[in-house]
Amino acid sequence: MNLATKVAEAGSPIPSAPEKSLAGVRMLFVAPDDYPAFRVDLVELFSNHLVSRGLEIDWSLRPNGDGPARVDERGAERFHVARRQMSERFGGLRYRMRENWLRLKLAWQAARGHYDLIQIRDQPLWAITYALAGKVSGTPCLFWMSYPVLEGRLRDALKGLIPMSWPSRLLRIVYAITGSFLFYRLSLPLCDHAIVQSKRMRERVGFRGIAMEKLTPIPMGVTTERYNAASIRLADDPRLAGKKAMTYLCANVLSNQTDVPIDALANLVAEGYDAVLVLIGAVSPLEREKHTARLAELGLSERVVFTGRVPLPEALGWVKRADVCLSPFMMDPAQQVATPTKLVEYLAMGRPVVATVHYDQNEVIGESGTGFITAFSGKAMAQGVARLFDDPEKAEAMGARGPAWVKAHRDYASLADQVEKVYHDLLGGRAR
Repeated sequence: MNLATKVAEAGSPIPSAPEKSLAGVRMLFVAPDDYPAFRVDLVELFSNHLVSRGLEIDWSLRPNGDGPARVDERGAERFHVARRQMSERFGGLRYRMRENWLRLKLAWQAARGHYDLIQIRDQPLWAITYALAGKVSGTPCLFWMSYPVLEGRLRDALKGLIPMSWPSRLLRIVYAITGSFLFYRLSLPLCDHAIVQSKRMRERVGFRGIAMEKLTPIPMGVTTERYNAASIRLADDPRLAGKKAMTYLCANVLSNQTDVPIDALANLVAEGYDAVLVLIGAVSPLEREKHTARLAELGLSERVVFTGRVPLPEALGWVKRADVCLSPFMMDPAQQVATPTKLVEYLAMGRPVVATVHYDQNEVIGESGTGFITAFSGKAMAQGVARLFDDPEKAEAMGARGPAWVKAHRDYASLADQVEKVYHDLLGGRAR
């Protein structure tokens, strides 16, 4: 997933579309994401590109801090937020109950025809409620599958990737298996259409019995006006002075994936490279404790920079400073179908990349010629990075190919055209 991912706030608005092609269309968008939103597909694709084309959006998101129940209006967007007070007794449970009640009220509004489109993102079981509301009102309902949520939860529980008690682990396994059955037998069949993140995700969902014509792949992308190295201030940090810098951009610095860049750094230092690793992303106290202990054990404490979650221009300043950017991505069933955002963010900034074997990354690097693909291991990544460190002219030439490739294939302006076509087709079917 993932700044999919991600790690930064939106910058200034992009230029408005020349025509309000979605003027008068009002959409209800229900998602499990944080409010205020920070993920690039929500901010760039919807709040900027599609809103600039006239789309009005009523959002149901989850507040990332305590606050009262409210509806925040921001131009063409309205954010419906349930009351959250985690310090009160059973704060988490009470918030969930309030959120569920809010979403039921929004479903009632949808059933009464208050919206032209209903869109559910990564909420497999809520899709049943909203799809039924759409059937009552004749409103098209679309499911946006940016990540195989249920498969991911099953993986986390079975492999112990997230600390949890055995009862919680068992409950998560039961939920994932039951939810998967309901999702493919009820949720998706009831929805009028589904947008998936990749061609491989489309194939996998189609294999579960969903008609292929109901599935449209829309990969993660970037807005090239924002990801423009010429307009980004270079990060100037004394910890990087005179050293070779690697950057890893991620929403959350998690051990199961961050261990590979750290192992790559250890291998490079052992080979005599004066290298530094910059980790850009949110770090929980538990993860920081794990990484601090491991870095001390490896003798790398002074060679790793944790930036935390930072605004987009600052994050890109670190990327611009990097000699090589890293994109390790696991190839488990939940991750195989992704289109890693960090990879195209690096390319848009004109940086050379070392990425691990993955369907989408193989295609992007193979087509663009912007770096190397290696196995998912620290030693293999270190070998790829060393090739770029040893030939900086070649590395810069490879990185320079990135912006044009992203502009042609992964710019949100063109991706917005594809989404708009899906919406118009659904609205045309409703009119008929």
